[in-house]
Amino acid sequence: MTESEIDHVFNALTELYGYKFSSQWGAYDEGERWLAELAHLSVRHLELGIGRLRQQVREAARAGDEAWPPQPVAFAALCEPRPEDVGLPAVAEAWREATANAHDPRQHRWSHEAVHMAGSAVGWWELTHVLPSRVDRLERRFGREYQALINRVMAGEDLTPRHLLEHDGQRTRAEIAERAGREAAQQQAEADGLPHAMNADQGLKSLRAALGRA
Repeated sequence: MTESEIDHVFNALTELYGYKFSSQWGAYDEGERWLAELAHLSVRHLELGIGRLRQQVREAARAGDEAWPPQPVAFAALCEPRPEDVGLPAVAEAWREATANAHDPRQHRWSHEAVHMAGSAVGWWELTHVLPSRVDRLERRFGREYQALINRVMAGEDLTPRHLLEHDGQRTRAEIAERAGREAAQQQAEADGLPHAMNADQGLKSLRAALGRA
């Protein structure tokens, strides 16, 4: 967040609210109160919040009411994306999905990887063994984890499904050795100036031939 982006917020809110905003806050963020509340947000977050304020002004005008500008902390809350803003299930819906499938999460086809990741962050064992008196606390924790993932999606991050991520813990020793051999062959081929288009099998044959000559 920069001063120019805060200036953009001031310009937008002055346009929406006119004197009601400028008389209270002036033409720029002199005390940096707005910057303090908005520093963690991106430009996309700001645009989302301004869009919501614009909708509030329209609704107030239709109802014959008067809209008033928000305080910095209230505007920051309006800038936080809701799940539906980025194509995710609502928090309550995500919570129901996580609790309903916590007993065997690997067998469930998740509506979105963010739901799976939030459930995993809270803990599948905890979700299946929680005491009734602690359900509300666990649900709030799930909501915080889920909101953090929503922010990551809002920032453009790709939440790659876990089952598509390969790692050595899922491989046999033979598979790990084979992969290491292929990578070594490719590295040797590149060192010898061979084309990048050579596949791993060709590279392995080339490496074996080179070792034989040696």
